[in-house]
Amino acid sequence: MKYFTEPNGKFVIKVPTEWQYKNIAVGQDEVSPFSFELYENSIGAFQLSCYSDQEQPINKSVPVQKFDANKLDFINQRMDGGGFNIHLWYAVVEDHMVMAKYIYDTSKQDNPEVKTELEKAELVMTTFELISPNKRNLALEFDRYEKFMVSLAASFDLKNRAIQNKSVIELMIIIANQIDAYLRMAIVMKKQLQEKTNRIDIALLYQGETDTPIMERKIYKQAKDLRIISQDIFDKLDRLYTERNKVVHRYIISEFKTVYLYEIVYEYETVCETVRQSLKVVEDLQFTEGIGVHGNGRHPDEEPTEQDVNMLYSQVNDKHLIRDLFREIKK
Repeated sequence: MKYFTEPNGKFVIKVPTEWQYKNIAVGQDEVSPFSFELYENSIGAFQLSCYSDQEQPINKSVPVQKFDANKLDFINQRMDGGGFNIHLWYAVVEDHMVMAKYIYDTSKQDNPEVKTELEKAELVMTTFELISPNKRNLALEFDRYEKFMVSLAASFDLKNRAIQNKSVIELMIIIANQIDAYLRMAIVMKKQLQEKTNRIDIALLYQGETDTPIMERKIYKQAKDLRIISQDIFDKLDRLYTERNKVVHRYIISEFKTVYLYEIVYEYETVCETVRQSLKVVEDLQFTEGIGVHGNGRHPDEEPTEQDVNMLYSQVNDKHLIRDLFREIKK
């Protein structure tokens, strides 16, 4: 299963890796109801809604449960009609109403796959947790860290495709992105070690539409100041940044030759591997000292389980939303 965190950190729930989060996929806003379906051969839809008493009236006759509670007690109901069967779960938590539905065509009610999906929905509801307001920032930290790592993983699909297609400019841009990501992660982890904290500074890992951007050159400088990279690597990155911008902004209006692209990409890839090794040094140090992202007792080099791989494939699919890059998930 994989985690889904409400965009404001209001709740967390675990859903099957074979379920796709549909709101973004179909261009809907990330608000209730949050919808999930099988990636392929969908047979029904799971929808989850969570409203405060200021957004929707709450049934006063339903017992009130607490924030941060595991395995809430949900009221189960059926709402069949109009050609659809609806299985409903309902609960009140503090000043919030939580409601989930699994909806499928009535004509499929005897289909064994529907029964399987309903069993999954029952399991999903045991994982729902409405988070108290003072803990929601922590939930968002973990969510945005996870999405950062998934995006980094997804970038390798684009990188491999660029190599296959001999798309040199695309490859250059992707490698530059990966270097920036490695350094951002290394800076976050180095600060965790210095401050002896497990909290994640998501300002470096997530940039919303209205957030002030933290540009690459500033990342390079922070990494140098924290002694994550040497002066020599810093100088190479600074020069490559200038050369890359020349390609992006001045290829047509300058004397830049296409053959130079191959030289830039080769040097970028060489520097990228050096930076990745610098990140690994910080990862290993966190594991040794038991602090930060890798201080949980699991070595950074530990082989992933099949469940880990399935979860990553599912999350990468959610990142791409492109059929050509879809990865099959083992059941």
